[in-house]
Amino acid sequence: MKKVVKVSIGNLAFSVEEEGFLLIKGYLDVLHDYYDNKENGDEIIEGIEERIAELFVEKCGSNTVVSTDIIKEVITILGRPEVIFEEQSDQRSTGSKSHIRYIPKRLYRNPDNKVLGGVCSGLAAYSNLDVTLVRIIFVILFFGFSAIGLFHVGGGSFMVIAYIVMWLIIPEARTVEQRCSMYGEPMDLSNIQSNIKREAKRAGRNLRRVGREGAYALEGVAKVIAKAISIILIFISITVIAVLSFIFLGVEIFKGVLPINLIDYVSLGMENTIYLKLSFMGIIFLPFIGMLYGGIQLLFGFRPGRIRPGVIIFLLWLTSIISFGFFASKASRPYWNEARQSSEIPIAKRHDTIYVKFEHSKPIPNERMVMDGGYSDYSLMWMEEEDLGGDIVVFPTLKLIKQSADEPSVIKYRSYAHAFSNSEAVIKAQNSLPELKLEDSLLTIKPRVYSKENKWDGVSQKVSLYIPEGVEVIVVEPVEHDFKHIKGREWFYNGKDFNSQHWERNFYWNKKWRRDFERKWENRFEE
Repeated sequence: MKKVVKVSIGNLAFSVEEEGFLLIKGYLDVLHDYYDNKENGDEIIEGIEERIAELFVEKCGSNTVVSTDIIKEVITILGRPEVIFEEQSDQRSTGSKSHIRYIPKRLYRNPDNKVLGGVCSGLAAYSNLDVTLVRIIFVILFFGFSAIGLFHVGGGSFMVIAYIVMWLIIPEARTVEQRCSMYGEPMDLSNIQSNIKREAKRAGRNLRRVGREGAYALEGVAKVIAKAISIILIFISITVIAVLSFIFLGVEIFKGVLPINLIDYVSLGMENTIYLKLSFMGIIFLPFIGMLYGGIQLLFGFRPGRIRPGVIIFLLWLTSIISFGFFASKASRPYWNEARQSSEIPIAKRHDTIYVKFEHSKPIPNERMVMDGGYSDYSLMWMEEEDLGGDIVVFPTLKLIKQSADEPSVIKYRSYAHAFSNSEAVIKAQNSLPELKLEDSLLTIKPRVYSKENKWDGVSQKVSLYIPEGVEVIVVEPVEHDFKHIKGREWFYNGKDFNSQHWERNFYWNKKWRRDFERKWENRFEE
């Protein structure tokens, strides 16, 4: 019976025949003598011992005795140290790489870097590609085949089937030789040494990189935050600019009349309103234009030259504020004082129903009309067709106030006027009372008409009906309303179906909260 020796190689315990022990000990002693004083020598020795241990386990298992023949075979696979050292010396002197004994590359599944079966990592090793890239290509092909329906059979499932087939037919790299063959690398000492040196250099670079990355870490986080903020600023500014442009410049209140141009129908303390409009638009738009510029600058990191757009935008904004304050003060002079004038018409007879007619000499247009009808109020205005003058027709607001049967029924009508001085406001209010007429149970109300020549001068009108509970009020012209339904507010009326049923379908203004809200607020408007 041969004598055996217990040894530890590559952190694994083996039982080795005594003759084989002397062989492997001498082999390792030569390697130690050569590598102990070399750079990365300890790592190279550890790598060689790990390879020896792998080969021992592969050839005889971990629980059997390692024979002398197996040790000789392993030494032959790794190569004699003196031969390797001599070839390395020849390589340094001649630059030749003939000593490297490559083994044929074969396709295996890689068990050391697998997610499912190691197919993608095996293909990456065989094709010298990064495994992440191979996996991305697989995913792209999966979704691509799903989109185009490859062969009109299966679509993206083709890649799943292909993966399963390759999983079944491609062998797994289990042995040391198979793993080396998977990468096309030799199994000898030269390959171990070159791999260790390559890893050591990479580690050195990583250590140097750690210092740089540590220094740039906070800067990188700050850049990411800055990019996120810049994107948010750009999104907000573009959205607000688009919305404001749509509101002030893109939506016609009436056909051909933009909101910004409504000021042309108002009597102001200045003739030319272009500077007032420009300064107002500057106040509204310039902050978001500056936000957009700042976001773009922060996102792309460019530096302005001598001309600094941000400073210019800020100065323009300040100029707009000052200019608007000046022009608005000048334009509002005709409205610095307010006065009110009122009168009333008693309703002598008791009527079960009072009819209201909003009368104008010209017909109501098929569009460009705004009306609002509720349970206790009614307002109406429109803009005439261009061939009829294009005037804005505004009727007094009609308000219903229910009271007890003992109180007298009366129609109160009022005018509110603004002027530069109080005396002017009083005179204007006296001359601006609503035009109305009561004949039996028919109340006729006439409008005020405004144009760019006859501008609105700060006058508003109101007609209030004080009537007992149980008396109905019905608007008969030009738009019927019985004050039992909410007609809501309609813009751009097209003249099609203007009855109560049409307004009952108005999903927004038919909400119960509006009805309750109006009823709660009725008392606040009682006079």
